[in-house]
Amino acid sequence: MIACSWLQSMEMLEKPMLRIILTFLLLSPFAASAGPWFDGNPDFTDSASEDLATELLNAHGGMQPMREATSLQFRFFTKMLGNPTPFYSHEALNTQNGSAYIEWPFWDASIAWNNEMLWTQDWPMPLPAGFFVRLTSSFLSLPWQLHADNANVGPVSEDRLPEDETIYDVLRVTFDNRNPGIPGTFYDVFVHPETRLMTAIRFDINHPGMAANPNQPLGPNYHVFGDYRVFDGLVFPTFYKSYGQGSGNGNRSNAYHFVWNMQLDQPFDESHMRFDKSAQLDRVSIDWWQSSNQSTSGEK
Repeated sequence: MIACSWLQSMEMLEKPMLRIILTFLLLSPFAASAGPWFDGNPDFTDSASEDLATELLNAHGGMQPMREATSLQFRFFTKMLGNPTPFYSHEALNTQNGSAYIEWPFWDASIAWNNEMLWTQDWPMPLPAGFFVRLTSSFLSLPWQLHADNANVGPVSEDRLPEDETIYDVLRVTFDNRNPGIPGTFYDVFVHPETRLMTAIRFDINHPGMAANPNQPLGPNYHVFGDYRVFDGLVFPTFYKSYGQGSGNGNRSNAYHFVWNMQLDQPFDESHMRFDKSAQLDRVSIDWWQSSNQSTSGEK
């Protein structure tokens, strides 16, 4: 009900105002392998890492339903604390080849990635579109990405989260190549000690369009998941809080995020891969992704 009322209120806002507000919203620290992502031969550092990755995968529904998925599509809604205006998008990922697109209805804006080029249409932000194109889909699908060919998984450690005294098992994952699924140098997946669900992720950001110096990544940043729902046999988080760089706001969250209308059985609409002459390429992201196949491993 809350999300619906927010969305309805947005329809009354004019585009120029939306662009100003949403520029501010996207300056908050968010994060985003060419596919297929799932079910490969990851490199585990040790047996404990492999065991924990398997427990995490099973808690989220296993691999078979993801193998059968034709795409990952959902609606996404963000509300920054201290700002009255939220925003929402329709996002889609082709789980077979990694193509992806996002539409923002109130901007009439869109971005799309076809594993080679990234187009933007009416993109209003002073930030690179490529940073966002597979951002949320990467967060939501990490339990399965841990099993991809280019994943380096482990070691296991223990740690706490902001506003939480629970001790979690933490699984470090890096990936071999730069790509739209990597916001920085690492992901740390916090696994609940009882449910074995992905409770949170910790990550840094070194995309050159986001960090002043890519050799000095921004972080740590946290997304802490709350509610979960089962979609086509798979368990996905449908709500999470964001905590900014280093949780410098006194360990208080700075944004709420909602996911709904998750679908895994809908065809990926290839028409979104076609743009007219007014579309622009995000050269900052493309050049960075293609510049090398450097490792994204990092230290806490």
